Amino acid sequence: MNKLSLPEMISSTLLFGLGVFSLWRGLFFAIRQETVLNDSDFYKALHQVMPIWVWGILMVISSLFLIYSSWLIPKRNQLFHWTLLIGGTMCSFMYLLMTSASLFNAINWLTPMQFATLSAICGVVAFFGGAEIYARRK
Repeated sequence: MNKLSLPEMISSTLLFGLGVFSLWRGLFFAIRQETVLNDSDFYKALHQVMPIWVWGILMVISSLFLIYSSWLIPKRNQLFHWTLLIGGTMCSFMYLLMTSASLFNAINWLTPMQFATLSAICGVVAFFGGAEIYARRK
Protein backbone atom coordinates (compact mmCIF):
# COMPACT_ATOMS: atom_id res chain seq x y z
CA MET A 1 0.00 0.00 0.00
CA ASN A 2 1.22 3.48 -0.79
CA LYS A 3 2.06 5.71 2.13
CA LEU A 4 0.00 8.86 1.83
CA SER A 5 1.54 12.25 2.41
CA LEU A 6 -0.04 14.63 4.90
CA PRO A 7 -1.59 16.80 2.12
CA GLU A 8 -3.08 13.65 0.53
CA MET A 9 -4.51 12.51 3.86
CA ILE A 10 -6.04 15.93 4.50
CA SER A 11 -7.41 16.16 0.94
CA SER A 12 -8.87 12.68 1.13
CA THR A 13 -10.47 13.36 4.50
CA LEU A 14 -12.01 16.67 3.40
CA LEU A 15 -13.28 15.24 0.10
CA PHE A 16 -14.73 12.23 1.90
CA GLY A 17 -16.33 14.55 4.48
CA LEU A 18 -17.88 16.74 1.79
CA GLY A 19 -19.33 13.64 0.14
CA VAL A 20 -20.73 12.22 3.38
CA PHE A 21 -22.15 15.61 4.39
CA SER A 22 -24.06 15.80 1.10
CA LEU A 23 -24.99 12.11 1.29
CA TRP A 24 -26.89 12.64 4.57
CA ARG A 25 -28.90 15.49 3.04
CA GLY A 26 -29.69 13.36 -0.01
CA LEU A 27 -30.76 10.39 2.08
CA PHE A 28 -32.94 12.63 4.26
CA PHE A 29 -34.64 14.06 1.16
CA ALA A 30 -35.17 10.62 -0.39
CA ILE A 31 -36.28 8.71 2.70
CA ARG A 32 -38.18 11.27 4.81
CA GLN A 33 -40.10 13.21 2.15
CA GLU A 34 -43.09 14.15 4.32
CA THR A 35 -40.88 15.28 7.20
CA VAL A 36 -38.77 17.36 4.82
CA LEU A 37 -41.76 19.08 3.24
CA ASN A 38 -43.22 19.97 6.65
CA ASP A 39 -39.93 21.45 7.91
CA SER A 40 -39.88 24.78 6.08
CA ASP A 41 -41.00 26.84 3.12
CA PHE A 42 -37.55 26.37 1.63
CA TYR A 43 -38.10 22.66 1.12
CA LYS A 44 -41.53 23.32 -0.33
CA ALA A 45 -39.93 25.71 -2.83
CA LEU A 46 -37.46 22.98 -3.82
CA HIS A 47 -40.35 20.54 -4.17
CA GLN A 48 -42.03 22.91 -6.64
CA VAL A 49 -38.99 22.72 -8.93
CA MET A 50 -38.91 18.91 -8.82
CA PRO A 51 -40.03 16.28 -6.31
CA ILE A 52 -37.95 16.33 -3.14
CA TRP A 53 -37.09 12.64 -3.49
CA VAL A 54 -35.49 13.39 -6.89
CA TRP A 55 -33.34 16.03 -5.18
CA GLY A 56 -32.35 13.33 -2.71
CA ILE A 57 -31.44 10.74 -5.32
CA LEU A 58 -29.35 13.27 -7.28
CA MET A 59 -27.57 14.35 -4.09
CA VAL A 60 -26.84 10.73 -3.19
CA ILE A 61 -25.39 10.06 -6.65
CA SER A 62 -23.18 13.15 -6.63
CA SER A 63 -22.07 12.34 -3.08
CA LEU A 64 -21.06 8.81 -4.02
CA PHE A 65 -18.87 10.20 -6.82
CA LEU A 66 -17.15 12.51 -4.33
CA ILE A 67 -16.71 9.77 -1.74
CA TYR A 68 -15.29 7.41 -4.36
CA SER A 69 -12.89 10.07 -5.62
CA SER A 70 -11.51 10.44 -2.08
CA TRP A 71 -10.44 6.79 -2.24
CA LEU A 72 -8.76 7.35 -5.61
CA ILE A 73 -6.52 10.22 -4.46
CA PRO A 74 -3.38 8.04 -4.18
CA LYS A 75 -3.80 6.83 -7.78
CA ARG A 76 -4.65 10.21 -9.35
CA ASN A 77 -5.65 8.40 -12.55
CA GLN A 78 -8.19 9.25 -15.23
CA LEU A 79 -11.04 7.74 -13.18
CA PHE A 80 -10.12 9.97 -10.24
CA HIS A 81 -10.36 13.10 -12.37
CA TRP A 82 -13.67 12.03 -13.94
CA THR A 83 -15.22 11.30 -10.54
CA LEU A 84 -14.09 14.75 -9.35
CA LEU A 85 -15.59 16.38 -12.43
CA ILE A 86 -18.91 14.51 -12.37
CA GLY A 87 -19.44 14.57 -8.59
CA GLY A 88 -18.29 18.16 -8.23
CA THR A 89 -20.44 19.42 -11.11
CA MET A 90 -23.59 17.63 -9.94
CA CYS A 91 -23.07 18.68 -6.33
CA SER A 92 -22.30 22.29 -7.27
CA PHE A 93 -25.39 22.53 -9.45
CA MET A 94 -27.62 21.02 -6.77
CA TYR A 95 -26.34 23.41 -4.10
CA LEU A 96 -26.64 26.35 -6.51
CA LEU A 97 -30.33 25.54 -7.04
CA MET A 98 -30.76 25.17 -3.29
CA THR A 99 -29.11 28.56 -2.81
CA SER A 100 -31.55 30.24 -5.16
CA ALA A 101 -34.53 28.47 -3.57
CA SER A 102 -33.40 29.47 -0.08
CA LEU A 103 -32.85 33.17 -0.80
CA PHE A 104 -36.46 34.07 -0.05
CA ASN A 105 -37.63 30.92 1.75
CA ALA A 106 -34.98 30.27 4.38
CA ILE A 107 -35.44 30.97 8.08
CA ASN A 108 -32.37 33.24 8.13
CA TRP A 109 -29.46 34.39 5.94
CA LEU A 110 -27.15 31.61 7.12
CA THR A 111 -28.80 28.90 5.00
CA PRO A 112 -28.27 30.56 1.59
CA MET A 113 -24.70 31.47 2.56
CA GLN A 114 -23.93 27.86 3.50
CA PHE A 115 -25.42 26.56 0.25
CA ALA A 116 -23.52 29.15 -1.79
CA THR A 117 -20.28 28.16 -0.07
CA LEU A 118 -20.92 24.46 -0.68
CA SER A 119 -21.77 25.20 -4.32
CA ALA A 120 -18.51 27.09 -4.76
CA ILE A 121 -16.43 24.36 -3.08
CA CYS A 122 -17.99 21.65 -5.24
CA GLY A 123 -17.48 23.85 -8.32
CA VAL A 124 -13.78 24.18 -7.54
CA VAL A 125 -13.53 20.40 -7.06
CA ALA A 126 -15.16 19.93 -10.47
CA PHE A 127 -12.80 22.49 -11.99
CA PHE A 128 -9.74 20.63 -10.69
CA GLY A 129 -11.00 17.37 -12.18
CA GLY A 130 -11.95 18.94 -15.49
CA ALA A 131 -8.73 20.95 -15.81
CA GLU A 132 -6.62 17.84 -15.38
CA ILE A 133 -8.70 15.91 -17.93
CA TYR A 134 -8.26 18.80 -20.38
CA ALA A 135 -4.51 19.07 -19.69
CA ARG A 136 -3.96 15.34 -20.29
CA ARG A 137 -5.70 15.48 -23.69
CA LYS A 138 -3.15 17.90 -25.10
